Amino acid sequence: MILRSRRIWQFGVLVTSLFLVSSPNLAEPEVLNPVKVFYGYEDLLRMAEDKIVQETPAKAFDFLIKAKELNPDPDFRYYNLAARAHMKLGQVFDGIHAYEESIKKKKDQLDLVLYVADFYEKERKQKEALFYTKLYLEQKPNAKYRLYTAAILSRQLGLESDYESYMQFLESDKTFVSEKDALQASLLKNIKNKKWKEADDLSLRYLVYFPREETMYETLILARRGRESELLEQAYQWTTTIFLNETRYFTRYGVFLQEKQRYLEALSLFRRGFYNLLKFYPDSDAGEILFLIRQSYANLGKDRDTLAIDSLVKDFKNQNKLTATELENHQNTYRKNREYLLFCIHWFSKRDTTKAKEYRQKLKDRDMEFEETEFLRVMGVFSALPQDL
Repeated sequence: MILRSRRIWQFGVLVTSLFLVSSPNLAEPEVLNPVKVFYGYEDLLRMAEDKIVQETPAKAFDFLIKAKELNPDPDFRYYNLAARAHMKLGQVFDGIHAYEESIKKKKDQLDLVLYVADFYEKERKQKEALFYTKLYLEQKPNAKYRLYTAAILSRQLGLESDYESYMQFLESDKTFVSEKDALQASLLKNIKNKKWKEADDLSLRYLVYFPREETMYETLILARRGRESELLEQAYQWTTTIFLNETRYFTRYGVFLQEKQRYLEALSLFRRGFYNLLKFYPDSDAGEILFLIRQSYANLGKDRDTLAIDSLVKDFKNQNKLTATELENHQNTYRKNREYLLFCIHWFSKRDTTKAKEYRQKLKDRDMEFEETEFLRVMGVFSALPQDL
């Protein structure tokens, strides 16, 4: 009886085992992605690049998405491909941001670092341009042109100590000091003979050795104007930055912008010139700069401000005979005019410090009111610098 029971139990175990082995898996089978199964990360990057080369950049993102699924922390190549695809699609800022991610992964991509730096400089984003210029200089500390660029950007951001440091470093190289007179003679000869390209190339080549030599900038502007170079505005920007406290270069740059019918930008340059005149050359004749400011207002259709400048010209000429009451009455007539407020600060600063402080506050309030309509915080490469006396 015992033996029979044992055989029944063994038979039951055998049947159960067979059933477990042969029965189908009732769980839902995993759906496999054929791209993931058959292609690895490297393959997907190659396929994305092929799509970019074949001028179908939108399809490249299909493979880049899969590549990131396989590698959630992709390397610099992934971001470079994403950037190229964005650029091909006209998504420039998305492309630049992708390049920035690539640089974070691998900062010794020097050509790429310069590309991003130059992009931001053209977009007048000096802070970002300076960041990437400095990143380049960390790896190429003696790159003269980039040292010069860092100096320009630093000054435009108000970083005077950094600006001076870069300039002194450039000026410490005395390689061509003995040739300066011969160099200037050669530049003037090229200008006289209208050899614009030669003058442009020569000025640019030696500018970094004589970064505060005014003749270099004069010939560079003349050469680029003569050859109708797209880089003429860059020459004006460099010149006004290096000679930041002058008036005449802001006047010339502003006139150039007027020629391009960029009247609001021209106004910002003329305003800076007027500020410089009041701050550094208060005994100079303001006739020309005020005429150009008036012209800018007229071009912009600002009739009230145009009339304000007519009145201000008379007050400026007669400022030693003006009384406080007369000046305040005139300013109240044109109380929103920026130049009148600036002139009041200048006039009262030597006569009534309390009144000067009051007009400084009025200028701040006025600028806050017109910040958006006049693009005061973003207009031009000097928007980060103050213009209050």
